[in-house]
Amino acid sequence: MRADSADVPETHGEVVKLGPPWPAAISKEFANHEQNASWRTIPRSEVPYGRRIHKFVWVFKLKRDGTAKARLCVQGCTLEAGVDYDQTFSKTLSHHSARGLFAYAARERCSVRSVDYVAAYLQGEFIEGEVVYCLPPPGAPTHDSAGRPLVCVVEKPIYGIPQAGRRLQRKVFPWCTDVMGLRQLDDSDSCVFIYDDPSGAETFAVGIYVDNLQVVHSAELNSDGDAVDQNSYYAKFMRQLRKDWDIVDEGPMEDLLGIECNTNPDGSITLHQNKYINSMINRFFTPEEREGLKKASTPYSTNLAQLVIEALEGSTASEPGHPDLVKEYQRMVGSLMYCCTATRPDLAYAVHQHCRALSRPTPELVAELRITFAYLNQHPALGLTFEAGRKHELSGYSDSDWAIKNSTSGWVIFWQSAPLVWGSRKQNCVALSSCEAEIIALSEAAKDMVYLRKFISGMTGKQLVNSSVLRTDNKAARDLSYNPELHNRTKHVARRHFFIRDMVEAFELNVPLISTVNNYADFFTKTLKPGSFSSMRNKIMNIKTG
Repeated sequence: MRADSADVPETHGEVVKLGPPWPAAISKEFANHEQNASWRTIPRSEVPYGRRIHKFVWVFKLKRDGTAKARLCVQGCTLEAGVDYDQTFSKTLSHHSARGLFAYAARERCSVRSVDYVAAYLQGEFIEGEVVYCLPPPGAPTHDSAGRPLVCVVEKPIYGIPQAGRRLQRKVFPWCTDVMGLRQLDDSDSCVFIYDDPSGAETFAVGIYVDNLQVVHSAELNSDGDAVDQNSYYAKFMRQLRKDWDIVDEGPMEDLLGIECNTNPDGSITLHQNKYINSMINRFFTPEEREGLKKASTPYSTNLAQLVIEALEGSTASEPGHPDLVKEYQRMVGSLMYCCTATRPDLAYAVHQHCRALSRPTPELVAELRITFAYLNQHPALGLTFEAGRKHELSGYSDSDWAIKNSTSGWVIFWQSAPLVWGSRKQNCVALSSCEAEIIALSEAAKDMVYLRKFISGMTGKQLVNSSVLRTDNKAARDLSYNPELHNRTKHVARRHFFIRDMVEAFELNVPLISTVNNYADFFTKTLKPGSFSSMRNKIMNIKTG
């Protein structure tokens, strides 16, 4: 929490010295724990023999609106697996599912609302037998009236406890299905729940990312944010949610995990990361350095792939040629990864190439990375726009670049005129022909296409009858997708790479042939000249110009 908040206290002692607004934030956090009965105290002598006693720590931050926030956490790094916790996995809403919900909202001309759980983990519940012992937190009594030292018996999944997210999820998900009667998308993303209106008049869906609800609804709301029709499912959902949980209705969704969302007058929805990108650039560049970044019309130079090859040939991961560059290079590339997986497919190829050399950067690659940041500095607000209306179908493009030893697969899949999924990835085997490289790329894209068919069928409640289109610009690969042709040239290809043919046979996909200039996946496999890059970027991201 503290990482993105400068000049905030680090300890409870510093809070005592600083004064307002931090003591009030601490009091609020203590009140949350008292309300949820997070722990009870016992004399230290009653702690079972052999059990480790852990610590509480305070973490402080300033929220984007300037509010001071204090969070009391268990120092989870000292907890013992098999003693203090067991299973810790907790599913979170995937980026492509979040984009899919926004696209669904645009398709149905719905609104998207944000609801947040207050002190979410404290509203979860441990299973029988789970308990963690901690010393009293700074600011709480440490001894009882008889002067005996106290220990807190933690009985709720407090932040910092490894299984806390899992315990919250194991309570929220059954509530959605058993109490509210929502249908869970088990075969695609289990964090998405749909209401099947018998009359078909109302649209309602919710995606759950830990403590945040992304609610898609067609209900008309008044100025207070309440449903005009109190008999609507949306009204019933919100009433029950407020009754059973401590929540904050944050209003129309403006931000989801650093992804900003704008609903346009025509009903389309645009996702971008303007604030995150500006904050990221300011983190790595001083105002003077940022001012000095040259304008860049592409996020790379034409030499990027060759520079990566030279970096990999010139050193090893254990002995990089320039060890002083590794840490900062990895920090910068890691920050870019969040952009290129959330809303910026225009960065996918550049970031993918830099990821190949994460442990072996060179001064030339660092200079190349500055081009990517210069491009972002020039275009921080670009994003994806999902068009409104029900006329748009699922469609995809696949391509590969056979110019280097391990070919690059590229693919992009559209719904509502913007991509739900895209990828630029090094193939894990050496292709002996362009046809083989294209088949590998097609099968990689086919996996995402089949998944999205399940996801969209689940959201709409209607099975997709027609095959989805996945295009390629390689005739031999297209032919192989339908028939086991070219045996002498493909008999060495692993069976797994012909997944695309299985899907064609099952009438899930069809693979038409298109020209290279119209293949949007080409955007993810190689560097393009500025004019071609801008033109294809605008088409892929549905950016209106002029």
